[in-house]
Amino acid sequence: MAVYRFKISFEDFEDVYREIDVTSDQSFAQLYATILSSIGFEDHGTASFYMSNDSWKKGTEISNKEGKMRDGKPVALMTKAIFKNYIADPHQKIYFLIESESVWAFHIELIKILATADTKLIYPFVKKVVGEAPKQFKVIIPPTVTEEDGLLIDEEISDENETIDDYSDNQKYDEDDTAALEGEEGEENEEESDDDMGDMEMSGDDNYEEEN
Repeated sequence: MAVYRFKISFEDFEDVYREIDVTSDQSFAQLYATILSSIGFEDHGTASFYMSNDSWKKGTEISNKEGKMRDGKPVALMTKAIFKNYIADPHQKIYFLIESESVWAFHIELIKILATADTKLIYPFVKKVVGEAPKQFKVIIPPTVTEEDGLLIDEEISDENETIDDYSDNQKYDEDDTAALEGEEGEENEEESDDDMGDMEMSGDDNYEEEN
């Protein structure tokens, strides 16, 4: 039973890679699970291996989800796809995609073929780990309010309250002034009324004297 050693690297982070050994009678599903474990990713979304040429052109698809190819034929499932049925080139390349919240692309290269498996090892076996893998999901950090920000907010609230108080005081002052003015006008009206009455009395007396 032969052993295939694959180098799996992130397309956008070439310095982060893993070397994983699988036996020729194991499935792509087993390699997929080992890749996820080695980079700290969750099995979330759609994932597909594409048998590729040296230019990383996508060929036959092997997926974790049921689907159909362009010609209408069903896509091969990872659980049923065995390596010895797909590896024909000693330098085989495989393009690998994980589509979840983001799309992650990987380059998989067959770098070594061992004639026999090591009976002391459990396969798939992670032979080498280089670099820290990026986070699979984006982490959203809520904005933090510092003590300085809190003081600014308190000052803004205080300023608003002062503006409201000033407006109230001005309104009160205007009301008092209005009442005072109304009082003065009332007194003036009373004085005018008294003068009118006096004039009327005098006018009556004059008329009386003229008749006598």
